Amino acid sequence: MGSKRGRSVIAATLIFLAMSCLNSISTTQVGTSMLDSDTFCISDQYIMQSYFTTQSSLNESEFRNFLHLQQCSENIPYEDVPAVATLQHRDVTGEGSHRHLLTTIKLRSFHSQSHLHELVIVERLPLGVFADPFELQSLQQRRAFRDVSVFGDTDLEQPSFRSNRSVVEIHVEINGNGEISVKLPLHARYQPIGESGYSRVEFGEPDLFLCSRHVPNQEHEQRRCLVLSVGRSKTQTRSVVWKIPAGIRSHTEYVSVVTFVAAVLSAFSILVASVLNSKVESCKNTKEL
Repeated sequence: MGSKRGRSVIAATLIFLAMSCLNSISTTQVGTSMLDSDTFCISDQYIMQSYFTTQSSLNESEFRNFLHLQQCSENIPYEDVPAVATLQHRDVTGEGSHRHLLTTIKLRSFHSQSHLHELVIVERLPLGVFADPFELQSLQQRRAFRDVSVFGDTDLEQPSFRSNRSVVEIHVEINGNGEISVKLPLHARYQPIGESGYSRVEFGEPDLFLCSRHVPNQEHEQRRCLVLSVGRSKTQTRSVVWKIPAGIRSHTEYVSVVTFVAAVLSAFSILVASVLNSKVESCKNTKEL
């Protein structure tokens, strides 16, 4: 009995070690293929600027195909660059219709000697929210971002049901420890009426890239970028949700009646005020005569 039990323990140990070796090998292969296949080059300052020169709206599959088509003139491996970034924290902060999307990103084993000095964050905003381009330009002037721009639907006055998705591309200088925090100001659009009184707006994961710096006024520039695989910390939930107040469908009749009564009373008040004002003016003219 003792010998059989000893053999079973040894067999289980060998199986465990074999599975661990296989897992480590598969992980190494995935990291290598990520570095070799997910490098691309663009000639514009912004990635989305190049994309929207040929596309009128954001489509997930078309955007992926666009990245694969942006081939570099020469293939340079980046062994010292991490291909994985971790979302350590991501949340919507603030109150009312003006909030901030706070994101903290950690680059794994980042080396400051790399030629890819910029972290490019592409935030695909869901329907129902928008970013003000003028506000972002003001933040850029105050050096909150290195570069920032809004693409897609930039009409700030459109309600949610008439608007399309917009994209914010943010460029941030990478510091020594590879940890970056970004605070993106967002605003809520007018939401369609519903039953609950709230519209649930959910934010997905951002697209992350490591890119070389943009050199202004340089002809035939090729910016080299590396696609980062996005992971999550154990404390980070799957999605970030913003519940935006909206009209309740069952209240539409009451609101219509109250609005109509208020409009009639306002018009009647203006009419009475104008009549009284004309009488006062006529009395003054009579006294002067």
